[in-house]
Amino acid sequence: MPCALPIPTPGPNQLLVRVHAAGVGRWDLLERDGVFARLPRFPHVGGSEGAGVVVEAGRETRGFREGDRVYGLVAQRDPKGGCHARFALFDAGLAWPVPPRLALDQAAVLPVDGALAAQALHAVLQVREDDALVVFGASGGVGHFALQLARNAAVRTLAIASGGDGVRLAERLGADVAVDGRRPGFEREIARFADGAKRTLALLTAGGEAAARLVAALPAGSRIAWPHGVAMPTIARDDVVAAGFGVRYEPDAMRAFHALAERGPLVPHVSRRLALERLPQALEAVAAHHLGRIAVLAA
Repeated sequence: MPCALPIPTPGPNQLLVRVHAAGVGRWDLLERDGVFARLPRFPHVGGSEGAGVVVEAGRETRGFREGDRVYGLVAQRDPKGGCHARFALFDAGLAWPVPPRLALDQAAVLPVDGALAAQALHAVLQVREDDALVVFGASGGVGHFALQLARNAAVRTLAIASGGDGVRLAERLGADVAVDGRRPGFEREIARFADGAKRTLALLTAGGEAAARLVAALPAGSRIAWPHGVAMPTIARDDVVAAGFGVRYEPDAMRAFHALAERGPLVPHVSRRLALERLPQALEAVAAHHLGRIAVLAA
């Protein structure tokens, strides 16, 4: 049930932001359903990421002023409130100016999945121009950012997307080859795509039987990575390097990601926008087939 809470007061190193839009992700579903080890305390305001306009800047903040368009991340929220509200507090070290080319609802969905995709490609897989990169779940939140980051790094990509609409999105985002992961035999494209590449890399943003078939089809010597939380099948191969990784949302890592977002082009695909009052419906939409990201609008 929604409830009225007082507008929070920013601390010395915080920004009070009038929220325009906030991202809604699968982690919000898990939080709602009590999957995390520590249950949230009521009243609880969810929403790890959002964007809006600065209303007030704490006295020790630098580089921000009233009226600035910003996007940010609210890490380790409980007992702090998140972005599924009309006002939110951002720590100044986890807030950044919205790139001029982006609308606020696009910027709102950048921090979580965008930073995760950047970490996967640059820190974990360490992509290079002569690599062949397979992105499984390419039309989802992490995947559609990974395609764009790979294109900007001049890395060839095979996008395995969900459905015909997912394939079309992957093609628009610059995938060299895009196939429908729902169709049988999609993994046969991997050998053709990887032929001649010095290294084949794979980023898996979903698990299950289809992921197992993909792993089996990768050439020897491939490197495979997936974010923690993906239900990966057992990998019964000793000729590939495979590992999950945790997400780092520390200020230094996020600053590096923001620099990538500023250089661009990196354009979040927001497939659905619902009013904040329809947050329960937005959460249900996250669990259904959708492309890119879903956002709620508070203004």
